[in-house]
This record gives sequence, structure tokens and C-alpha cells, in this order.
Amino acid sequence: MVRTFQLALAATQKRLSDVYGGAAGVLDPKTDVPYRQLILQAEAAAAFIGSDPATLSTTVYGNKIDNTNTGSGLILGPFNQGPLRLSDLYALGSGSTLHITGVPY
Repeated sequence: MVRTFQLALAATQKRLSDVYGGAAGVLDPKTDVPYRQLILQAEAAAAFIGSDPATLSTTVYGNKIDNTNTGSGLILGPFNQGPLRLSDLYALGSGSTLHITGVPY
């Protein structure tokens, strides 16, 4: 079963697992699903993706997802071993909405 989410971003970092609800930025192991593959697309403005909230900025990031890209966005996986979790990633992008498609294990 594929899962889809939307996360409204801001100029400050957000943990992608915030889409599950609960306290913002706080990991909840009960809802932190392991994914085989993640597809991320940005709408309205560019999104910046990284794994370290202390250094993530619009100039220091892992990947930039351009909102004008009509292609597939950023594709992570598929991974046969070693799942990826939304809590592993952070994003920022003032005015951007991040569309997340995940394929759970």
C-alpha cells in the first residue's frame, strides 16, 4: 500500500515525520513507519532536504527540490535492505508544500 502526505514548509526546519501528527519535531516510534522508497515533490516554492537540522539551510542542504520541475522530484530508493524513515529527513522552504509518496516495507 502506498502512503501519501503533504507537509507545509517554512523558513525553519521541519522533520518530515511531522506529517504523522503529535508534537512537532518529536519522534514517535509507534508511527515512524519504515519505507522502501520515498518520492518527494515541491509545490509553490523550492524545498531543501537534509538529514541534520543543525546545519540545514537554503545554502547547506542534501538536495534541493525545484518546484518548477514537472518530473518526478527527488526519488530515494527503492532499498532492498535498510529502511528509510521520514524521521531521518528534515526540510525547509518558505511557502513550499512538500508532497511525499512512500512505499512501506
